[in-house]
Amino acid sequence: MKKLLSVILCGAMVLSVASCSSSNKGKSSGRNDSGAGEKPDVNTTEVAVTTEDFSSGNNETESSANEGFDPEFTFETTDRDGNVWNEQSISSNKLTMINFWEPWCGPCVGEIPDLERLYENYKDKGFVILGVYEETSMENDVAEILNNNNVTYPILHYTGEFDRFQTGYVPTTILIDSTGHVITMSDGTGSVIGSKSYAEWESLISKYL
Repeated sequence: MKKLLSVILCGAMVLSVASCSSSNKGKSSGRNDSGAGEKPDVNTTEVAVTTEDFSSGNNETESSANEGFDPEFTFETTDRDGNVWNEQSISSNKLTMINFWEPWCGPCVGEIPDLERLYENYKDKGFVILGVYEETSMENDVAEILNNNNVTYPILHYTGEFDRFQTGYVPTTILIDSTGHVITMSDGTGSVIGSKSYAEWESLISKYL
């Protein structure tokens, strides 16, 4: 019994370092060496951040969709430039990662450079990352974070249609295959809770590309 309790406590400690619970909202938007978040100085001037590779989520057509694309869920939202995105926007991808993050979450912000590198290295193989955030009251913080990390993958606004993927922690990440179905992880769940390194993400996605 003592051994089982020790395993559970260790797992909880790892998760607390790699993710933020919803109760941490507003406490951090950076990350120091200990994994705890510290809010950095933020320029109050809005920084324009655009995604060069995607001008609109509705550019995809049925003819460009993967054969057998039958989405497990539907959604409709906009990116930070006001372009509309829905499930058809990802129909031609081999693999789509949806990363739910918030600007006040240190681990979320801390893994963004690795996600950007991952996207740059695998986008030509049919891999796309969609960053999704809900905290619209922190747009200056979001713009600063994206600008500082030279983010080029699409950043979308949260919509209630994503509620089914909420775990109470961010970052939470799901992977969607070429048929539009959420991939089940090795632990039997459909999501990854907490941040991961570039090597860890690369090892996970490479098997689907």
